[in-house]
Amino acid sequence: MINWNFPSNNYGQVTGLNDAGIETFRGNPLDSLAREIIQNSCDAKDKDNLGPVEVHFKLNYIPSNHFPKKDSFISILKSCQEYWKDNSKTARFFDNALSTMELNQIPFLKISDYNTTGLTGAVDEQRGGWHNLIKSVGSSDKDSQSGGSFGIGKHAPFACSDLRTVFYGTKEVGNGAEAFQGVAKLVTHPNENGEPTQGTGYFGEVEKNKPILAVEDVYEQFRRTNVGTDIYVAGFNEKNGWEERVIKSVLENFFIAILNEKLIVKVGETSINANSLSGLLEKYTKDDPDCLSYHYYEAYTLSNRHHFSQNDFLGLGEIDLFVLSGKALPKRVAMVRGTGMKIYDKGNFRTPFKFAGVMIARGEELNDFLRKIEPPTHSAWEPERHENPEDARGIIRKLYAWINEKVRTISITDNVEELDVEGLSQYLPDNYDASVEVEARLELAQNSLEGEKTAHEDIEIEINHRRMKPTTVVGVNEGAAVYQETATGSEDESHGSEDGGAEGTEKGSGGGSDRTPDRNDKNDQTDSGEGNSTKGKNNNTPTPGRKLQLVRSRIFCIDPTAGTYKVSMQTDVDGEGYIGIKVIGEVGGEAAPVRFVAIQQTGESVSLGRNGRIGPISFYKDKKCDLIVTLNEPLRCALEVAIHAN
Repeated sequence: MINWNFPSNNYGQVTGLNDAGIETFRGNPLDSLAREIIQNSCDAKDKDNLGPVEVHFKLNYIPSNHFPKKDSFISILKSCQEYWKDNSKTARFFDNALSTMELNQIPFLKISDYNTTGLTGAVDEQRGGWHNLIKSVGSSDKDSQSGGSFGIGKHAPFACSDLRTVFYGTKEVGNGAEAFQGVAKLVTHPNENGEPTQGTGYFGEVEKNKPILAVEDVYEQFRRTNVGTDIYVAGFNEKNGWEERVIKSVLENFFIAILNEKLIVKVGETSINANSLSGLLEKYTKDDPDCLSYHYYEAYTLSNRHHFSQNDFLGLGEIDLFVLSGKALPKRVAMVRGTGMKIYDKGNFRTPFKFAGVMIARGEELNDFLRKIEPPTHSAWEPERHENPEDARGIIRKLYAWINEKVRTISITDNVEELDVEGLSQYLPDNYDASVEVEARLELAQNSLEGEKTAHEDIEIEINHRRMKPTTVVGVNEGAAVYQETATGSEDESHGSEDGGAEGTEKGSGGGSDRTPDRNDKNDQTDSGEGNSTKGKNNNTPTPGRKLQLVRSRIFCIDPTAGTYKVSMQTDVDGEGYIGIKVIGEVGGEAAPVRFVAIQQTGESVSLGRNGRIGPISFYKDKKCDLIVTLNEPLRCALEVAIHAN
């Protein structure tokens, strides 16, 4: 007989509404739902199928008369309500559940996976995927490359159900066997014979609480046609914006798996795949301060990010670290296991610059270790959970130390733009031509673990004043102004003013100094101590016929071992021009031995002409032009760039 059945508890333990497994996920139910369901589907990947795992989330409204054994289920809800009427929280839950059952159409969130094996063991009642999902509590038989290890993640869908009820349908790979069954996690209540029941009941064959195996006994809308598994969250709490919240969860937690084409997720009509990932990250997470996946995506994909790898970390296998530095980045590293799911965001970095990073644990033994120290929510690594906590703490400490070491090797020049302090310029003289670099060296004892408390120690601040050569006009050629910018080529410094090009000083024929005139000085300006002057004009007035003027420019070394530099420029008007790059010595400069130049934004190569002319290059007043310049030899040297209007 097919019906709902809540087994007797034989007058034993009474079960209330506060199910520990469900309560684990109530804090953020939709995020937990997406993480747990997708993780389980990825774990069930059919290895003989070359395609990525697909998981689809779709909200359906099912006529209430198609709810499996509706009348019997309503009777059970009423029995629960009466039995717990003196408990206000439980009474409110069942009032709401009965109201849901009175709807003409009941919301069901259907979650389906594809290119998976389905749930095995439903037909022959052997222990397997079906048994672990439906009837076991706190058990899991997954391997090291799987996501879950506690068997608690199965409770996440119940936290999203106003009925605390979920239905499962599956079609196995190979034999094509099908099964369907419902599970309701309610409370102890009296059955038809007045005996107290267990809190968990089943819909299916009443005898031994078996699943329904005959397809004709299953309502058509619950039948599975393809190999894989369906999960139906009955009475889904379809609050406004549920799709966006699930999409954000997918983007935050599975961007690596999606980018590597191991996973495709469809939420409503939105398909999240390797091709759509970038646009969806920009749409949903870029401007959300609570989301970091857009920054992690850039750290993992942009060409100017740093990549560190260790083939055999502590004998446990390979690890990778990708780090991108930048002014607006969160100073966090996404900690990702081999499944492609982010576990948590590591912080507490003591660096003078900001960055975003992605650490991926690829080694099988390392993944096995990390899986054992994750809580049921898979949101941290907690060494105390290991059978040998001291050894576990040592491994995590060394992993953090490796990450910290690699982050510290990154040049602060990659982050020079973050040194711009808003409002500071009003307190500085207009002819200020020196940079002030403040290096805060925090000599704090390294914590053995993330988040441990340490005693406060003194912070030593060293202030170094270093003069820099300002950007200047070095010539006027047929009405086209020429500007230059100088860089030391060091990984630790970058030279140039944000507005250096606009503040340039025109040189006279007799030579000149690097002094920038006072903006408010209306008198004639003298260029040098030898008496040469440019009379009758204020140097801040644009030269007639000038085509291009730098308003922003930077040069710094990206990789001295490869002789690679980055030249960043922005002009005040749109136009086309050429640049020249020189190596600067004590008594002048000579053309730099440039081998290759490419535009960073597009990857397009730039022509190398005679006499060191590079271009033509298109400049835009509202957009930086970033060039990646590679020299013939791995030189670390001071470079000078001049821009010439076409």
